[in-house]
Amino acid sequence: MNKMILAAVVFVFMVMLSVFMHQQNDMRFVSLTPIVWKENRPILVDQDSVNKLLKVVLSDSAYASKSGINLRNIEHTLNQNVWVENAQSFMYIDGGVGVHLTSKLPIVRVQGDSSYYLDGSGQPFPLSSHQSVVVPIFYGNPNDYQRRMLIDAVQKTNQDSFMSNHVVAYEWLSEGLAMEPRNQEYQIVLGVPNELKQKFKKYKAFYAMMQDSTVLKTYKKVNLSFHGQVVCSK
Repeated sequence: MNKMILAAVVFVFMVMLSVFMHQQNDMRFVSLTPIVWKENRPILVDQDSVNKLLKVVLSDSAYASKSGINLRNIEHTLNQNVWVENAQSFMYIDGGVGVHLTSKLPIVRVQGDSSYYLDGSGQPFPLSSHQSVVVPIFYGNPNDYQRRMLIDAVQKTNQDSFMSNHVVAYEWLSEGLAMEPRNQEYQIVLGVPNELKQKFKKYKAFYAMMQDSTVLKTYKKVNLSFHGQVVCSK
């Protein structure tokens, strides 16, 4: 009987100790750890701005109890930032709150009535005062159709090592989408931006043949929209 009583007392003690330790662990204060940014992405929002957002989530303080931390709420708040593509948060064993952030990646900058970036899905987002990203410029105010065509053209241009280094700007003309080559006075007219692989191949052959010619400097447009030929105009 004594052994049974002793076992019961030990069991109750262990339960109480477990509950106490669990409560103590939940009441341990947590702190913010340095933000980890995904590599090979620009940091478009500064650390202080991120910390301010986190402090709002943590009850306007850099510290809060573990029991009050809602990681999904942290992620949701950070994902509302116009320069954040994805936020992931987690808890360290010692109570620290860790955050991994992925910035949005601009692929073209629109320069029209207003200036903004477009990401790979064609979604606009503001320029950043924290970091400027060197990307091709689009001159004008693209509509939805033109924006979709522009993003597709920029992405395919970036896949071609020569063209990605050669093209610095885009513009929509009456003939269709046009590109501005680096250190040249003419525009490359794509027309409807389809069959770009073939058009790029045609242009590269033309440029390799003409790049040392003084005649090239007299052209205003190099039109690739005609099947099987390059049409130049002065």
